[in-house]
Amino acid sequence: MFPSAIRRVYPAGSTKPAYLVLRLLGPAAFTLLVLAGCALPPSFTGRSATDDVANKQRFERAQLNLNDGLKRYDAGAYDEAMKHFLLALDSGILTIPQQVIARKNMAFIHCVSGRESACKDEFQKILVLDAKFELPPAEAGHPSWGPVFKAVKNEGEVRKPRFPLLPALLAPSVADQRINEGMASYEAADYSKAIKSLQDALKESLANSEQIRVRKYLAFSYCLSNRSALGRAEFEKILQLKPDFDLEPAEAGHPSWGPSFRAVKSKQKPVPAKK
Repeated sequence: MFPSAIRRVYPAGSTKPAYLVLRLLGPAAFTLLVLAGCALPPSFTGRSATDDVANKQRFERAQLNLNDGLKRYDAGAYDEAMKHFLLALDSGILTIPQQVIARKNMAFIHCVSGRESACKDEFQKILVLDAKFELPPAEAGHPSWGPVFKAVKNEGEVRKPRFPLLPALLAPSVADQRINEGMASYEAADYSKAIKSLQDALKESLANSEQIRVRKYLAFSYCLSNRSALGRAEFEKILQLKPDFDLEPAEAGHPSWGPSFRAVKSKQKPVPAKK
């Protein structure tokens, strides 16, 4: 037990005379230090505890944003509700049921606001999270989102392949692999990994439309990582490729990248009218 305790005080490879120090402390003092856990320096004990605290704080903020979103939704403050739902989802730490709750209410907001395409998109994301998801009867009959959800559900059934495709036919290109990896990391809120994969995708030969899509999510990832300057740079490159580019209504109001895009768009030179 004595040598193992010394290893706790001085890690392997230490040049300090551990035995001498412990003898000077005396056995009683040494025993107290070991029992109290004081013999371990902060650099060996603090790392996991710090991570636990940080994760707990992230989860609490995400829950707070989710709850605030639900309160604002119930009060009819849909724009504010949407911002809180997005912030909760961007944390990347919500449980699947919590993600479903956030996206369901976002779908409702889009539908009642006349944004059917964005509403469908949210329902599709819900079915990716939970393929068996169904709206409760009280919600399923709503005239705004009820028919949209039914349509999405039916489309999902139609898309299911009846026979497995040959692996060779499914093999994606290098660019597609990088884009898929980037989008998967983005959805998982691993923005550093998303940025790396999307940057690698841009090194491949991409059509303009695909390059715009990649740069858009690269800009989103930068903004969500508190690197707004890099996000604005990506938006500038997008507008060089497509001067009339604009974000989808569901994207434009995002609290992280919305202001950055508007700032870039406001500095853009007017697009000449087509003759």
